[in-house]
Amino acid sequence: MINLRKILFIIIPIFISCSLNSDINIASEDNELMEKMDKGISLFESKKYTRSLDEFNSIILNDRGSELAVEARFYQGESNFELEQYNEAISSYEKFMQYSSDLVKVEYVKFKICKSYFNLATTYSRDQENNEFAFMKFQYFIDEFPNSTFISEAEDMLLILRERKAQKVYETGRLYLKLKEYDSAIIYFNDVVENYYDTQFSDKARVSIIFFYMLQDKADDAKKYYEINKNKFQDDSIKKEAEEILFHYNDASSWIKNKIRLYK
Repeated sequence: MINLRKILFIIIPIFISCSLNSDINIASEDNELMEKMDKGISLFESKKYTRSLDEFNSIILNDRGSELAVEARFYQGESNFELEQYNEAISSYEKFMQYSSDLVKVEYVKFKICKSYFNLATTYSRDQENNEFAFMKFQYFIDEFPNSTFISEAEDMLLILRERKAQKVYETGRLYLKLKEYDSAIIYFNDVVENYYDTQFSDKARVSIIFFYMLQDKADDAKKYYEINKNKFQDDSIKKEAEEILFHYNDASSWIKNKIRLYK
């Protein structure tokens, strides 16, 4: 009969050895990942964003769900942002927020998501979906963090987004004016005046409304509109442009100017 003590004497050291080797391997892997993290941060701070991204991606792939991976996810977002890969940055930031309990970084990340959408909508003429989404995100951010150190920058960007929206509406009105779709044109110009009164395009829309009346030989309506709105102009040079249209529209010398104004 096999002696149980002898079996245990053989097996127990084997288990202990395996356990020690496992602990050593885990410690070795942890050290390797920490080295990758340090290297990634060093590369990021040196503005070598593509190389730093490789390190952070490797940590996330090999240690998903750990605290180190959450931190790597933050830097993954930062690296993507600096590389102007804004959709990827947004994805990384959102995943970071799912697992992070660092409220300071969460606030920062929410602001960077706003900036990413802002950068995806760089001009008024592009698809307005990102512009609208960025506008909404900034409004939510300001409501959620009214005392944030990023408030001033957020408000500045919000104003730029309003300018873009106003320009889009204004240019749509001008397009309808060129097409002689007057009923549609006046709707868009009035929209700018009423809803984007704090932008430069409100003055331009007022000029276009006066021009709209003159195109239809409604000089009396144009004069009436000017009298009601003359003190609302923010820019004196644009106000003078309105007066020139109003008082010199039918001058022979204004014919070319009127054509340029309509089709430029």
